[in-house]
Amino acid sequence: MNHKLIFLLPFLLLSLTGFAQVEFGLKAGLATRSLEGESFSFSRAGRQDLRFALEDADYGFQFGALLRIPLTGSWTLQPEVTLNSAKTTFRLDDPDQQTSEVFDERYNDVNVPVLLSYQLAFLRLQAGPVGHFFVSSTSDLEDQDSIDRTFDTFNLGYALGGAIDIGPLTFDVRYDGNFAKYGETFTIRGEEVDIDQAPQRWIGSVAYRF
Repeated sequence: MNHKLIFLLPFLLLSLTGFAQVEFGLKAGLATRSLEGESFSFSRAGRQDLRFALEDADYGFQFGALLRIPLTGSWTLQPEVTLNSAKTTFRLDDPDQQTSEVFDERYNDVNVPVLLSYQLAFLRLQAGPVGHFFVSSTSDLEDQDSIDRTFDTFNLGYALGGAIDIGPLTFDVRYDGNFAKYGETFTIRGEEVDIDQAPQRWIGSVAYRF
């Protein structure tokens, strides 16, 4: 699947505004990012004494825009574009030097979910694919010698959740998963490490529809 088409889809759907009663909305929310702790050991001069660990994934925030496009009386299509920011903490242990350092990393990505919604009484059930586009990152790791960092520029995920409308406001909670692994590679003193996990998060947001 061409991820550029996923990114352009919300904008292409704007052309439907002349044929359907489309609602536009602005939204903001918080996300909990979940990654299990993981550690790696490296050989240096024949000794396994350098350890690198994933410590924690913190809360993040997001804001963006959405379209709500009626398909039938109960079904709607809801594409969104949101900018997301999150923080992850790592720890590097060097027993030989008797040092242990903690590194914080914050990165930004653009999410493009395309959700199909079904109206069930007062609740909207939602599900659909999500394109994740890496934008930028800032990290304490960048200041460390012999540590390089790379990200995947794109990966595909999914979202499942529900929403409630109260007047022009929409409150939603959704689970955001990933089909691919974390997609990040560290090069530490000449040895490559992949964080072999799929990130998951719960997202709560509120939107105002026009």
